[in-house]
Amino acid sequence: MKPEGSNVSYRDLAERFYALDTEVYKASGSELGKVFPGPKHISEKQILKDFEHDDTEKIKDELILIGNMIKIIQENGGRYEEFFIRYEHLCKDIMDVLEDDGFRDQITRDFTKDHFGLMYKTEQNHIVICIARETGAGGHEIGSRLAERLGFSFYDDSVLDLMIDELDEKMPGIGGKDAHFIKQSRVIKSIAEASDCVIVGRSCGHVLMTNNIPRLSVFIGAPYENRVRRKMLINDQGRKEAEEFIRKTDKRRRTSYDYYTGKKWGNPADFDICINSACYGIEGTVDLLEKLVKYSLEQK
Repeated sequence: MKPEGSNVSYRDLAERFYALDTEVYKASGSELGKVFPGPKHISEKQILKDFEHDDTEKIKDELILIGNMIKIIQENGGRYEEFFIRYEHLCKDIMDVLEDDGFRDQITRDFTKDHFGLMYKTEQNHIVICIARETGAGGHEIGSRLAERLGFSFYDDSVLDLMIDELDEKMPGIGGKDAHFIKQSRVIKSIAEASDCVIVGRSCGHVLMTNNIPRLSVFIGAPYENRVRRKMLINDQGRKEAEEFIRKTDKRRRTSYDYYTGKKWGNPADFDICINSACYGIEGTVDLLEKLVKYSLEQK
């Protein structure tokens, strides 16, 4: 049965509710006890009954208990990020059904505070923002302006290359491009550990992820026509020249990213935030990211 005006069934919510409780309880080692201690079929039947009778307060209490167990996982490491995302989606769907926006906003606010701190701050309490971008979408300018507003250090291709060149490190038996990527990764890691910063390009989000360094990964894109017009204006190029520049640059970025990460360049699943800069403009996109980062800084 589906509640009126919703695409989510009560049964689906009950199954997700029970499954999350079971997995979080096992992962947390919590002494709080399972929220639904009974067998699966009995527990899901009870959850269904609560939904059908609109027992809002009971459901909210159960969500809070599961949330408390997830916070234990945050303190101990483990699968916190996965559980947080599932919990957030479950809360949203349940509160949509119960039409209780106030509680949903409270859950999101309280957990975003903890979640942002874990995901985007390093052990040294630094905030690291990694920006990947399509050519012509304005990602470099957005990153530069964001760093200036926040007072963060800013690193782009040219700065990273200078730092890599200063590394006096021989890598016998490793090809030139591979050796460069290894050095580049070490530079990016050291940058992230040194201070609050914005890093643009060079697969920096993936590099930090593989080193278990928290970061905010952002992908800046824009419709093709917008990107062409921007390059024509900035580079004072004709249309064909701008299109060729975009094609070659994006191909180079895609080839490098796919080769060294084993992933697909520009896949939204690999980023925390994907923004169409044509919708907000350069300043609007900077405003959006600044608000998010300043919220995190308030939690320091």
